[in-house]
Amino acid sequence: MEQRLLGQPTEIHFHWCGYLHSKKAWQHDPRTNLDYELMIGVAGRVHFEIAGKPLTLAAGELLVIPPGTHFYGRDAEENVGFYWLHFEMKGMEVATAGENPAFNQPQLWQLPLYEQNLILDNELLLLQQLQTIKEMELPTHQLLDSYTATLLLSIKEKYLLSFQENDSEKHFLIDYLKEYLQRNYRRKITVAELASYFGYNKAYLSNLFSREVGQTVTQYLHMLRLEQGRQLLLTTNDSIREVAEKVGIEDEKYFSRLFQKQFLLAPRSYRKKYGLINEM
Repeated sequence: MEQRLLGQPTEIHFHWCGYLHSKKAWQHDPRTNLDYELMIGVAGRVHFEIAGKPLTLAAGELLVIPPGTHFYGRDAEENVGFYWLHFEMKGMEVATAGENPAFNQPQLWQLPLYEQNLILDNELLLLQQLQTIKEMELPTHQLLDSYTATLLLSIKEKYLLSFQENDSEKHFLIDYLKEYLQRNYRRKITVAELASYFGYNKAYLSNLFSREVGQTVTQYLHMLRLEQGRQLLLTTNDSIREVAEKVGIEDEKYFSRLFQKQFLLAPRSYRKKYGLINEM
């Protein structure tokens, strides 16, 4: 789906949000929404047919379905999970990928309809906060609308940054390295393995990654593992040991130390504070 939303949003209103997780085989019902629907994959793969075109939403990927678009689920799979948000947004239109807005026009928004390569950690946190707010006894529409606008603005900024990064002189190997790490972070990975797989010197590859990404390979792996661990803490009843193992960290205590350093709370305290996300 090589299209995105372009425009200057004049009104953004929250409608509803939720989290779906199914251990059994599941597929989306046929639907044509009157509003926008945003989805962020957390587990497994959800297969869609959207306006006659197939699309698969995997963990870490983002999907936005505009109003009036008919879609349905196909090829049911087990153990799928994703966050969803319904919202209203005026002033935006669907445009083709070739219509690049000028970067010096901050008032002009561009939002992806489908994106695979953004790190959506803050956006998932905002969705979780939206869920908490809507379950308050007397949530205000203004607060819900503000969080929704902040979420979309955050996506917009990260999406714009991805264009700027693509236009820079970034080494071609970086995207391949990131993709490899994102696909394999659940198991033990070493720089030596990466160097052997891609056919580069270990020291060169390590220095290249640090220079281009601003993080070492280990730091990037920790970021991926801890974010997935945070999601598991909020969406499953898995023990801390099980969560650590699922994200590729064999030592539960080491996982807890890394988690507390990143999120300023121990895993059990984090789960207790934020609770399990209710499925909707």
